[in-house]
Amino acid sequence: MNKDIRKFLNDHLSMVDIQCDPIKKGGSDRNFYRVRLPSGSTFIFMEYGTEVEENAYWTGINRFMTDIGMPTPRIVAYDPKKRFLLLEDLGDIDLYSLRTLPWRKRRHYYLTALSEIRRLHQTPLSDLPPSLKLTEGYDQSLYAWEHNYFKENFVEAVCGLSFSGSWMRGWTAELNALIDRLRKISPCLIHRDFQSQNLMIKNNRPVFIDFQGMRTGNLFYDLGSLICDPYVTFSPAEKNELIAFYYRIMEPNYSLDQFTDYFWEGAAQRLMQALGAYGFLGLKKNKPDFLRHTATGIKNLMTAASNAGTLPVLNELAANCMNKLASKPM
Repeated sequence: MNKDIRKFLNDHLSMVDIQCDPIKKGGSDRNFYRVRLPSGSTFIFMEYGTEVEENAYWTGINRFMTDIGMPTPRIVAYDPKKRFLLLEDLGDIDLYSLRTLPWRKRRHYYLTALSEIRRLHQTPLSDLPPSLKLTEGYDQSLYAWEHNYFKENFVEAVCGLSFSGSWMRGWTAELNALIDRLRKISPCLIHRDFQSQNLMIKNNRPVFIDFQGMRTGNLFYDLGSLICDPYVTFSPAEKNELIAFYYRIMEPNYSLDQFTDYFWEGAAQRLMQALGAYGFLGLKKNKPDFLRHTATGIKNLMTAASNAGTLPVLNELAANCMNKLASKPM
């Protein structure tokens, strides 16, 4: 830890005798430390880089989420020039760490998380403060970029599959139609990485982290992120319960069957992005732990594509990828 960080911590904690332990987690260009004081109090220090522009939006988004009643880490101190943040320590328990507990013990956290993300989804875009900086929202090009990201970093790089000309035409036509359907859903604010490792548990309540990628998009992308999370295993009944719960609190003017169809398409889009990220981080960023989640991720993608009923090419591709992964060690 360099002297600038030490000075920042000393200045804001009025303490010289500070212990800092690195926290190794995630795939972004950010460094985290748990700061321990002699009294036993702890804080989290975050230093973010300039490689990803959205990192600079974290503080403003944190304040916005707090204003609309969503639980986020409390900011203790902030230096935007040095890109330093001192935050409350939420502990080490996230929804991922609870994944082996029986559903009856996890259910409350998932229902609460869905109730909280509803606050975000239903916030009128016209009410957003002018000072709130967000990454560009989902449009034709971003959805298509995620498809190519999945193709290059997962299908080709991880699975070793290639596309013939006719296959590519079918793939392109199917996913262009998917984009058209996704864009017909009224846009709203989405977290964009709404999954178990980004929901800390403090005082028996989920607290949101890693929301710097917030933008306008499709709410089913968020729902798919959580309910088809490759880090966690759900039974079909558990997934159906969560889908039905959000449908009830949203009260849309269409049927649960239609809502469920939208859900599976949004989940398929999200899972393509996630699998592309696992391949990119695992192979190009030399973080092989991400590759451990590819088997569950592709299984979930196959389920989503099959249940959607509108993605036969993607469903076949997912099956081919599953077979490839089953035949090679990870």
